Amino acid sequence: MSSGAFALYIDQQAGEGPNAPIRRIVPFPPISNEGGIRFDHRRLTLSYDGTPATITVTGHFLPTNINAPINVTLAAGECHRVEIPDRACAALFEVNPTNPPHGPISALLEYNS
Repeated sequence: MSSGAFALYIDQQAGEGPNAPIRRIVPFPPISNEGGIRFDHRRLTLSYDGTPATITVTGHFLPTNINAPINVTLAAGECHRVEIPDRACAALFEVNPTNPPHGPISALLEYNS
């Protein structure tokens, strides 16, 4: 049985300032037997803390022909699970600036076979 996990901080691009829009891609391990590596299950959890009390995270899964848009409202101090389509190899997350600037956002990806 193989398993693993990694977390990514969903932050602004370098040099964009403390309240710039965010566009980040989170890669996923494949759910197939490509290249001799096989994972059967993947779980994606988004976390947020700070002000304002809620933020909206939008985006989409890659490849772009997967019709599963992402539109999630995250409450501060809570975690939100996002369903991953089987064919998805990554997700693009977008967060618009807030006033005051929002707190930290992270994505945790867990996978196993």
